[in-house]
Amino acid sequence: MSGELISSLAGKVPQRALRHINQLPYVASYELADTTTTVLGVDFGGADETFIIQTPATLRAKPLEVAIYDITEDFAGTTKGAVLIGDGSDADEFALTGNFVDAEMTATIGAKNYSSHAGTLVVGDTEIIQPADYVTVTCRASVTGPTGIGRVSVSFFYFV
Repeated sequence: MSGELISSLAGKVPQRALRHINQLPYVASYELADTTTTVLGVDFGGADETFIIQTPATLRAKPLEVAIYDITEDFAGTTKGAVLIGDGSDADEFALTGNFVDAEMTATIGAKNYSSHAGTLVVGDTEIIQPADYVTVTCRASVTGPTGIGRVSVSFFYFV
């Protein structure tokens, strides 16, 4: 069974194919939000914020994209902000965005995407996340100056 078979059926999924639907790859996106303040999204000021995502029990994963959008406070600082995807003991075990470039992270520009396809979401020590793993997404704070507020989403490719 493959995704190509289903696409060739023009969206009509035969009953016999439904038994294998759990083996098809898919992409899932998660929007990260600071629940302790009234900020819509993530405030990269002050302290690192960590979010935990559990991967499905039977599928492996690969980080595909990190998007920062709806920027309401420009990013700046001597220590640059970043997003790190890790395993709890190593913050960038699976992937990292690298340091944000202040000139690219402003409310007037509006959004910044880091993707594995473009090479801007850099692979960490391990490229593939194993099934039923707890993944930590750390929004690393930038320090000194207005430090940046924006919405953050991360996307993972899940596969057998």
